[in-house]
Amino acid sequence: MPSLTSPLAQVLIALFGAALMLLFALLAPGPLLLMLPAMVALLLGLAVYQFPLAIVVGLVMIYGLGVDIQLDGGMLASAGGNAAAALGSAVVKVVPFALAAVLLLRYGPTNAINWPFLAYTAIAAISIVVLPMGRIGTTGDMIRSFIGSTAPFVLGFCLAPKRIWTWIIRGATVVPLISAFGSLFTHLAGLYPAIDQLGRFQGMHSAPFLAGFCETAIFAATLEYMRGFRPIWLIIAGLDLAVLLATQARMPLATVVIFLGIVFFFSNRHIFPLRRKVDLVMGGGVPGLLLLSPVIAYAMQRFISQGTDTSGRDLMWPYFLDAIENRPLFGYGLGAGKLLVDPDDPLIKLLGTTAAHNEYLRLSIDGGIIGCAAIFLSIIAWMWWGSRSLGARERLVLRAALLGFLLHSGFDNTLIASTSVMLFCVIGAILARGRAEVQAARHGRRHSSSGSASAGAYAWRPARTG
Repeated sequence: MPSLTSPLAQVLIALFGAALMLLFALLAPGPLLLMLPAMVALLLGLAVYQFPLAIVVGLVMIYGLGVDIQLDGGMLASAGGNAAAALGSAVVKVVPFALAAVLLLRYGPTNAINWPFLAYTAIAAISIVVLPMGRIGTTGDMIRSFIGSTAPFVLGFCLAPKRIWTWIIRGATVVPLISAFGSLFTHLAGLYPAIDQLGRFQGMHSAPFLAGFCETAIFAATLEYMRGFRPIWLIIAGLDLAVLLATQARMPLATVVIFLGIVFFFSNRHIFPLRRKVDLVMGGGVPGLLLLSPVIAYAMQRFISQGTDTSGRDLMWPYFLDAIENRPLFGYGLGAGKLLVDPDDPLIKLLGTTAAHNEYLRLSIDGGIIGCAAIFLSIIAWMWWGSRSLGARERLVLRAALLGFLLHSGFDNTLIASTSVMLFCVIGAILARGRAEVQAARHGRRHSSSGSASAGAYAWRPARTG
């Protein structure tokens, strides 16, 4: 992108500013110390504006290292108590907004409609009226929930070069691996256990959160593999699958199996040739099963022991169903779904969670059946209808991921956790990169056709005049 000033002018401005700061420090050191945080923030803002990929790398590292988990009950929790927990929750939701702000300032907005953000905005507007009647949440709860709920979709407003979207997609593929390898050091150092109390591998997160990141990573790695059939993406997807199996999370694994099945069996020979499928099964599938057999056996132990056990969901869901029956249409206001259940209830204490583990029920508390339907229909429109002009690979991967997401949402919190931010940042990046490639192809065809017409005219004239 062109800069507002030449490189020489930028250097001169920086040197002039440094000289002024040095003079100011000599004459009035006290005020300079008070201004130092703001100056550092300004410099940091200018740096990320110049290098937006730095925020992308920061986003991947923040999610990979589980900063929110570590600040809320992890190895960093003792440093700040409740304030640290609030900071962790804020950081993972603010980073997408920061990236979106930089991209909007630097490259401008896209003309694609961001349906999920609009749906949440409409429900937030309705919540201003509904909240006092529902008497569960407050306006502050609604604002916090609105920010957290829209963070996954905020990148849908932005234009950016193809490389930035590619970095987001590829960065998501290594988030579980960063968590897994990072936990080896924290576990050995006694800072944070890699295995939770139930014997599940959790990395730098909790087991369900790590499984959610694995789900997104496999979606992204599958697309990158299909775009060039490079073995590196097959290896990364296999490692992500190994981490997913080690978490012993059933619904994320079921979602991945459905996703991979749709991609494998419903892809045509143009986007996934039969020869590639045979090579994948014989050269990757069979050896992969042998390599993954230890973690498969490890995961099957919990699957077999639990059987049809729903991990307490059948005990939690009646609370939400009764509340929905009382206010079915517009619910209790955005954010109420997280506050409905009394944490001091003996049964809730036994279960250890106040979450619905069912996004349809939680959103029916927030926005009623109408609001819940509006949000899921907006996501379907954004992903299905929004992918209609993309390449066949992107369409297949996005629509297979959408079907898996809709199933997963019936058994987990798929729209409020940090895992949802990573998932929809990747989906937004796939949509944006696909649109950029389509526009580049059209631009190339237009130039090619105009060039051919000019060459034809040039060749025709001498023939007439000769």
